[in-house]
Amino acid sequence: MLQLNGFSTEITGGSLTVLKAKIAPTDVKETRRSLGDAWFTMYHEGHLYSLAKNQDSSGGVGESDLLVLSDHLGLRFVKTMLDQAMRGVFDQYDPVRERPFTFLAHKVDLVELAAKKLDSKPDLLSKFEIRPKYELEAKLVEFRPGELELMLALNVTTRWICTARVKELIDASIPVQGMHLIRKKTEPGQRRLVGTFDRLEGDVVLLKDAYGDDNKVAATDVRVEGSKEVFATCLRRLLGGRYDGFFYSVDDEYGKLCGGAGSDRELQRMLGFLKGKSPVKLHGGIEVTIGERVQLKNQSSYKTVIELPPSKYCFDRSRTKLHQYAWEGLARFGPFDRGSFPTRSPRILLVAPDTVAGKISQALKKFRDGFGSSKDSKYDGFTDTFHLANPTFFPLSVRLQDVDRSDVAKVYRKAIEERLTRDGNFDAAFNILHDEHAGLPDAQNPYLVAKSILLSHGIPVQEARVSTLTANEYSLQYTFRNLATALYAKMGGVPWTVDHGETVDDELVVGIGNAELSGSRFEKRQRHIGITTVFRGDGNYLLSNLSKECKYEDYPDVLRESTIAVLREVKQRNNWLPGQTVRIVFHAFKPLKNVEVADIIASSVKEVGSEQTIEFAFLNVSLDHSFTLLDLAQRGITRKNQTKGVYVPRRGLTAQVGRYTRLVTTTGPHMVKRANLALPRPLLIHLHKQSTYRDLSYLSEQVLNFTTLSWRSTLPSEKPVTILYSSLIAELLARLKSIDDWSPAVLNTKLRNSKWFL
Repeated sequence: MLQLNGFSTEITGGSLTVLKAKIAPTDVKETRRSLGDAWFTMYHEGHLYSLAKNQDSSGGVGESDLLVLSDHLGLRFVKTMLDQAMRGVFDQYDPVRERPFTFLAHKVDLVELAAKKLDSKPDLLSKFEIRPKYELEAKLVEFRPGELELMLALNVTTRWICTARVKELIDASIPVQGMHLIRKKTEPGQRRLVGTFDRLEGDVVLLKDAYGDDNKVAATDVRVEGSKEVFATCLRRLLGGRYDGFFYSVDDEYGKLCGGAGSDRELQRMLGFLKGKSPVKLHGGIEVTIGERVQLKNQSSYKTVIELPPSKYCFDRSRTKLHQYAWEGLARFGPFDRGSFPTRSPRILLVAPDTVAGKISQALKKFRDGFGSSKDSKYDGFTDTFHLANPTFFPLSVRLQDVDRSDVAKVYRKAIEERLTRDGNFDAAFNILHDEHAGLPDAQNPYLVAKSILLSHGIPVQEARVSTLTANEYSLQYTFRNLATALYAKMGGVPWTVDHGETVDDELVVGIGNAELSGSRFEKRQRHIGITTVFRGDGNYLLSNLSKECKYEDYPDVLRESTIAVLREVKQRNNWLPGQTVRIVFHAFKPLKNVEVADIIASSVKEVGSEQTIEFAFLNVSLDHSFTLLDLAQRGITRKNQTKGVYVPRRGLTAQVGRYTRLVTTTGPHMVKRANLALPRPLLIHLHKQSTYRDLSYLSEQVLNFTTLSWRSTLPSEKPVTILYSSLIAELLARLKSIDDWSPAVLNTKLRNSKWFL
């Protein structure tokens, strides 16, 4: 029984008479201010719709207009009123956000629950809270064509809060330097974030980074912004060796709240509360009655839920070597491009701390050659699995004895630069880090410094931690599978594609993303780089392209220029002929505000493909949305006395929630790693109205197939690689910006066809 995370509604009244006025977006705020509290307003597609809250209201703007509440516009107006009415329904709570309406639990604190297992508790522990956060939002849904409905969605997450005074943290020897500070109370229009802590002088906090020129604030007015990183720093100092066990308990409490069973329980509790408050009275005499939980059911005339066929991994161009699982297929058939991969005897630089060089060399011998002929071996070695000849490691020891943590990256830099001066002819590099160095600040991080130098020389890098490579052999076999796959892909190899029947002359799937380049949260985020990743329809990676760095206002022109250049290159490379049919599918994750990406892409496609018949589809693909799915028939997978995946729908389901909107489940119960994880969120895909190719069943299946193409791992990812790769590139670009002498220019030249970002 498949359910959504929300409740059905029933609306009394068939229509509403409102005022409708055409208003520019820049004038909406002032118009609303002039109307005051006497009018309820909704702005939609260039028009302001106003409804008098009572008979005495005056000063409305626009002409009279009738909204039919069963139509899209009428339901949208009711949705907006219902969202605003939530404050009255939950009048005993102070909202932390108005839209969508969000509040925190008063009585439940996960830190307090986990602390019950501690024999003794530091007093300051009570100043750290993890509270359930409830978010309610009315959503327009269309489970079957022409049947619009309004549902009320509930999402439960957590808010991390540190209520301790700054001085209390300092007195507890907690390193507060660099932590973000927020105001305890904010005035209308005031930013909550103040700056980063530098030092305390008496009752005044001096800020290192801040908005504007004011770098001082009263210590009593601010507190440290709660986050997982802040909690880790503070509670490690407070709890010492008990920290890891304590946070296992916190994770367990989180799983009880946000896992499948917890989500079901919270929905039932909320349903009981809302029914007690129902009907909800809105303006204009409209009432909304909250109904039962939303179930997704197929009818004989229409299927709302469809089970997509499972993806099949493909290991040859004729699509005859297929397997259900990636690694088993690799072990049986070898990689997709085994006959054409040019680097059969790669030279691999091995950068490792001198104190563990021996252990690392032993581990990487097993990585290269496998674990011997044991029947229990799950890994046959990098060489044999990928049909290589003689991969050779060239060790480079980094001397770290008596080196201060802040200087570790400098030592890595010097050692690598000296080696590359003598010999820079490497096909890839392994960079090995001590665990305690992996979390150093970006500018001092040996992971990033080594990556920047090696990438600048056109050498892709595979990182690994010492603890990872010295784990027990059973775990190491599975770790090596992922490392080997990623390393082969970084050297330009194609481990596998997906089985994909071609119905057109050529098909491309293009990921569109962007990176905001900012040194801190206090800089104006004006600089952007467009990121484009291009794949064949079967998932074979073609290239990535980075646009030039630009200002926000210039981004649309730069995006258009970059897209046209990429499409022209692919057109030439794939030899598109006049009259051929070419399908181009674009996936975008999080477009920039007020930038009509789909319009830009559509015009670019039209310009480049004027000689071909172009089938064009533009999809927004996102995990950031209001929907989750529960399968109440799924009782979970029990292993080692733990049951995981309770109420998690199986992978490969697609559910219609709008005429052009689908949910696709990418993480099934067997893929849930632990029992204390949150209910996996499905992908939401939305087809843009400008698309000329509109087969959402095909497009949904393609999105699912592209989750199997992440060569970071042999397991599927929760995102398709069109989105995952763009986000990985964006994350690395933002971090590499803090490294001296780094330039991304090489990424568009030597490394354009490499999956350097994996």
